[in-house]
Amino acid sequence: MTILILIGVILFYIINKISTIRLEEINALEDKRKTLINKYEYMVNQRNDLQNQLIKKEQALTTLRNNETGLKTISAKDLDMSEIDENEKISRYLIQEGKITLEQNENTLKKMNVLQMDYLGACLALGYIDLETAKRTMKINKISIKTKPMN
Repeated sequence: MTILILIGVILFYIINKISTIRLEEINALEDKRKTLINKYEYMVNQRNDLQNQLIKKEQALTTLRNNETGLKTISAKDLDMSEIDENEKISRYLIQEGKITLEQNENTLKKMNVLQMDYLGACLALGYIDLETAKRTMKINKISIKTKPMN
């Protein structure tokens, strides 16, 4: 009889310990689930905010295109731009054609001296335009190829 009571107590203790461990694991999983739900909701909100920003920017771009407002440029062949330097002619043309942005233009102008390249070379090196675009730009703007002497 004592053995049965002892076995019962041990069995009760083992079941109690297993239940306690199981509850701790369930609570830990529930905490993880809540954390993941919070992260998911945050990411959904971020996505919605980014989609709203995209829609606003697309609307602004469409408005600019429809109104034809913004930075207006024309190619060098359409104007007598002999007093304007070649780099400005090229930058105006590339911006007008939508090949580069204003930010890329500013960055290119800053990096030209560092790279020791002309405007088209710097745009190519920075990856803003491809070789075909550079060739077309040179042809349209009637740019002569100049090589800088190596020091």
